[in-house]
Amino acid sequence: MLLLLWMNTVSNKMDDCSKRSPILILLLGFFMSILFLFATIQTLIASECYHYHTSKSYQIIVKNNGVYYQFTERDPNGFSYARQVIIPIKGIDKESYKSIGEDEGTLMFSDKNGFYMLSKREPSDDKEVIYSKVLGPNINQKHINGRLYFIDGKWVYMDGWGNNITKVELTELPRNLVNVKCYSYSMYVKNENKVFVVSIDLNSDKKYTWSEIPHLNPENLIYYSCNQLKNEDYIADENHMFCIRKEGSFADVTPQLMALGVKNYNSLKLINADIPMWQKERYILRKRDGASVSSKDPLTGKDIDVEYSYSGFKPLIPAYGNINYALYANKIYPIWDDNFSQAYTVKTDAAKLKAIQDKLLQGSDFYYFEDANNFKIISTNISADAKFFPEVYSYNSYLPKALVDENYIYFIADQFKTHLDNKKRLTSQIVKQLGTFYLFNNSLFDGKKSYPIIADYASISYLGSYVEVLNACSGDMPNSEQVSVKYHHFFKDKNKVFYFDEQKEHLQIIQTADPRDYIYDDYLGMKTLYKIKDLRGGMSISSSPQVNYYWFGGIATGLLGVIAYVLKKRS
Repeated sequence: MLLLLWMNTVSNKMDDCSKRSPILILLLGFFMSILFLFATIQTLIASECYHYHTSKSYQIIVKNNGVYYQFTERDPNGFSYARQVIIPIKGIDKESYKSIGEDEGTLMFSDKNGFYMLSKREPSDDKEVIYSKVLGPNINQKHINGRLYFIDGKWVYMDGWGNNITKVELTELPRNLVNVKCYSYSMYVKNENKVFVVSIDLNSDKKYTWSEIPHLNPENLIYYSCNQLKNEDYIADENHMFCIRKEGSFADVTPQLMALGVKNYNSLKLINADIPMWQKERYILRKRDGASVSSKDPLTGKDIDVEYSYSGFKPLIPAYGNINYALYANKIYPIWDDNFSQAYTVKTDAAKLKAIQDKLLQGSDFYYFEDANNFKIISTNISADAKFFPEVYSYNSYLPKALVDENYIYFIADQFKTHLDNKKRLTSQIVKQLGTFYLFNNSLFDGKKSYPIIADYASISYLGSYVEVLNACSGDMPNSEQVSVKYHHFFKDKNKVFYFDEQKEHLQIIQTADPRDYIYDDYLGMKTLYKIKDLRGGMSISSSPQVNYYWFGGIATGLLGVIAYVLKKRS
């Protein structure tokens, strides 16, 4: 920041010197460029940044007073706001607004005045959003996902930023096309006879290429949306399956699936998009976690590498979190064990175990993986009737999962040991999970420390939290300042609203806030509460109007002052 301020000062000096010495201007400009490059490199090589771990969402929302672009960034815990910006989209008719498409980079919409594109970007300010009008109004306009428009007998690809509109005429494409899957620069489409892919390259002379994806029957074609980070989706008909990518490439995986004995590819049920994993009756098809295996192409007899497995195991789908384990031949295996080579040791009927979260399983009581290295599943001796609370991972804190019975709350962390003290005796009947805290024994517990509360125990609830980023990134140098964030938590009960003060480690009453005015997960509401948290004064929750005696007292005092002044003038 200091560097940027200095550069701004130098820039102002350059304006003063511009008429005196052109050589000086060149030297100063070169020096500033070097400094700017150095600052940029320092940012790029940051070893750790808070925003590497956050999730971002982009959407257009309609309110009573107009249409808005909403950018939301959340903490790794999934509920704390890192940032939310809501910007009016000026010039869009609210009554006729309609969402017409979306891809990984753009939101497409229309109103009575035309068709538009809005780039998914993190706003630099909250004043105005930039969007592009790509086409005028036409109630009969045919389009595919707001990217391809049928104009004057041919398809036209549209892209835009502000007033700069890019149009690519796809003169060779068939007329009657419908969408299969549309990315920013590639479109998978079909007509009544064939399936095609169109790839856009704005830097080439022709600007686009297109080709037929062979063998596919468009009539019973299905699209499987999988892991965007791996850039692998799938399309399939009854007898063929292809892996597709957002740059427009595709690969026929049919021979691999045939070698495994898989049939009817468009009737598979996708049960996990990240792996990916499909279910077919009592069999599971999945992408192998480890190395591929060798097999023969049933059609050609040639050797092929098979990157998938197909077997009759049961994935243990947890109530919370990702799939980590599989049940095969009445034994439990890690989901990455493609060959089911090493089972976990468990002294109960493995077929009756249900996955809850991470290493926690439920059967006749609760079971846990004692150690990830020795492949043992042990009983916790906690009744299966105990109430479960999921773990919460924030950027700089961890709230362990917990089980609650009539007498104790048990904390199930990554290294749970039955012989250690992982529990606290309950003196209250009510136990709640409030954001990154547990509420029990009339205190908030953050996984490490307890904080007594002054709120109504029965009615207290969590309003939400937002993150104040004190230092977003840290470098590789030993003396680099570490990433630093601060969480602002808000609560309410039937009478009051509270702010959790991290420094004073207690719930602070926000004296001027009415609990009826605030709801859960309202970012602007929490920002308002933070601004007024230190204001002094009372708040009445009565719905009847109150007499303001201070107001009347002030008027009376003023009148007495005027009378005294008049009498003095007369005397």
